Amino acid sequence: MTGARRLTWIIVAVLAVAAVAFGADAALRSYAERRMQTEIAEALPAGVTAPGLSVDVRGFSFIVQYLAGRFDEVEVDAPSITTARGSVSASVLATDVRIDRSFRTAPVLGSASGTLHVSEQAVNSLVSLPDPTAAIALSEKTVTYSATTQVLGLPLSYSAAVRPVADGATVRLYPKSVNVTSGPVHFDVKSLLGGVFDGKPINVCIAPYLPAGLNVGDIEIARSKAAIDFHATDFSLDPKTFQTHSACPAS
Repeated sequence: MTGARRLTWIIVAVLAVAAVAFGADAALRSYAERRMQTEIAEALPAGVTAPGLSVDVRGFSFIVQYLAGRFDEVEVDAPSITTARGSVSASVLATDVRIDRSFRTAPVLGSASGTLHVSEQAVNSLVSLPDPTAAIALSEKTVTYSATTQVLGLPLSYSAAVRPVADGATVRLYPKSVNVTSGPVHFDVKSLLGGVFDGKPINVCIAPYLPAGLNVGDIEIARSKAAIDFHATDFSLDPKTFQTHSACPAS
């Protein structure tokens, strides 16, 4: 066999081994992603579903990471988390994910950060509003509360701009201004609302959607939607974790 032919066979053999290794790596990665996806879905509390849930294990080589018992980076995307109270979506990026190679115990996320996406409709279903005619609208960096009432037999419509602030398992909407939108323009709406907008926030409880151990971070308000950041450390994907929730303090 000539030197050129021998070199050709060596190259072919190397490529073949690489192809087999790459295929095995991809197959094991796919298996791990499906297994973690199933564990997360099964760990969700009763009445909570996450159709479209996906898990993406990143980094190369997967086999090396698997043998080490740690994944460098894992992304979880839940485009629709549905409960009896409404639907939200969430995305999570985890690093230093510690696994049991037999998958007999749940993975532990060394560090995780994510975002909970809440629509305007979901906000209205989550907030316990004192007035059945009231509604909350989301616009650029502003949350507006609107309602209609009767004053001396005349309809009075008003709106109030509020500022959202994260506080543990609760998002508090602090009032900034109150305006009459129709009716007696000089009427003191604050006196009518009493304690509702007298420095007391409207509370949006997100505890049913966040397992205990996740901490709420920044809140970003855009048109018709809100994004709430959260983070956690040493967070286990054990079912018990998902079945334990923080409680919103009483208003």
